[in-house]
Amino acid sequence: AKLLLLLAATGLLGIGQEVLVVRALSQVAENTVYTFAMLLALYLLGTALGAAAYQRWWAASVLPPAAKRCLLGRLLALLGLACVAGDASLWWADSVKTTVLQALGPGLGAALVAEALLAALAFLPPTLVMGALFSHLLRCARAAGMHLGRALGTNTVGAALAPLVFGVWLLPALGSKAALLAVAAAYLLLAQPLLWRPGGAPASLLSSTMGTLGVLGLALAAPPLRHVQLPDGASLVGWHEGAMAAVSVTEDSAGVRRLHINNRQQEGDSHSRLADGRQALLPLLLHPAPQRALFLGLGTGITAATAADDRALQVQAVELLPEVIAAAAHFNAAVGPAAPPNLQVLAADARRYVRAAGPLVDLVVSDNFHPARSGSAALYTVAHFRAVQQRLAPGGVFCQWLPLHQLDHDSLRSIVQSFLAVYPGGGALLATMSLDTPVLGLVSRRDGEAFDVAALRQRLASARPPLQPAAYGIDDEWALLGSLVAGPKALARLAGDAPLNTDDHPVVAYRAPALVYSATSTPRERLLALLPLLALAD
Repeated sequence: AKLLLLLAATGLLGIGQEVLVVRALSQVAENTVYTFAMLLALYLLGTALGAAAYQRWWAASVLPPAAKRCLLGRLLALLGLACVAGDASLWWADSVKTTVLQALGPGLGAALVAEALLAALAFLPPTLVMGALFSHLLRCARAAGMHLGRALGTNTVGAALAPLVFGVWLLPALGSKAALLAVAAAYLLLAQPLLWRPGGAPASLLSSTMGTLGVLGLALAAPPLRHVQLPDGASLVGWHEGAMAAVSVTEDSAGVRRLHINNRQQEGDSHSRLADGRQALLPLLLHPAPQRALFLGLGTGITAATAADDRALQVQAVELLPEVIAAAAHFNAAVGPAAPPNLQVLAADARRYVRAAGPLVDLVVSDNFHPARSGSAALYTVAHFRAVQQRLAPGGVFCQWLPLHQLDHDSLRSIVQSFLAVYPGGGALLATMSLDTPVLGLVSRRDGEAFDVAALRQRLASARPPLQPAAYGIDDEWALLGSLVAGPKALARLAGDAPLNTDDHPVVAYRAPALVYSATSTPRERLLALLPLLALAD
């Protein structure tokens, strides 16, 4: 029974350590599909090397029961110490990455080397011992007459519980620092009964003592495990650490607040109210009489709250991260306790929510998700665009905003190609004339029909306070139509022969990170290269 408990506990703690380290490194790494592949590869490599080392030096030796227990205790204590060593590197991760990039220069290769080094520093010390410990536990199980399947199953049950215990419960409740130290302390506690048995060598207590001192030292001396880049004069006004991400709100010396996810992804700021408001109003005013609107992604909440100024419109905003919902209150009171009755904010996965049973809506506005971040490219697939189409009521309008400043040309072409596969009569509009953060919207009615000028004129005339299109530069129907920059033929010309972005061929997930790791052009250069390919007339 004790051996089964150890197998379950080490499975729980081993995967718990992986979950927590990945979450901590997400504040420093770029969080692309390559990032998480690298982290997993280093975790598995360290475990395999540890198992190979055990097989090479200890598996063939014949040990008496007391020596086996002592070795088990020493491995547990050493693993606690190794976790402390790996955890300590996390506080220096940002500096290590900066140093590597300065030494190797910009580029995809240098960035991947930096992320591989971060993964090696954090994962190799504990995983080397994990591999040896797991091998020794299986050997002890076999010596006790236990079936190998039972031992593996017990360990797997513990491992399966780890994401829930550490990722969903402990990390949001305690924070990354305390949760990581709890794993190291748990290994050290498991080692104590085995180390203090009669016949145990005093020297075997060394790693346990050092590990305990390391846990206490980090607990008392190390600051919270937060990586937040603060320019001179800026301050941290909000920090929300949850199961999937760490969300921060900063304020600079000019009073401008910015929202970041994992310190690497800006989701908007208080200075972009005009642009964020136009991303709601442009598609909203293209529908003659909308009654229900669905916003996929919340960000600062300014876009959804602007749409909710139309009191006759029922607005739902779906956001994957509850921490973003909490942080949005720093930018707009309308998404907090003072939200108007026609605005509902839900914590849910956008793709699943669109597919779930529910009433049809007149308008779907999808946020400009960063295409390189792991998982975001799934919101630019043919399957998702088709699911949105099925959720639209007759005459409904869909607008997919695209962050041109975060998109390379090939990824943009694949997204446009995927959009046209579902909405062949679609067009494109520009949210603003910004050269540094240009945002392009792919827009279409469900039926593919063109927008009627007379209907747009009537729609604008029916707008009542507090909805104020003129405050966002939309004075009349011509100002509204003036944001359109491309028709379906121009979009088809832009897409060319680009491959579709599908669930089983996610080309955007693998192409878009190249721009994150090594930008070869500026946003304005990419915008100026794009505009000649667009034309409204055709």
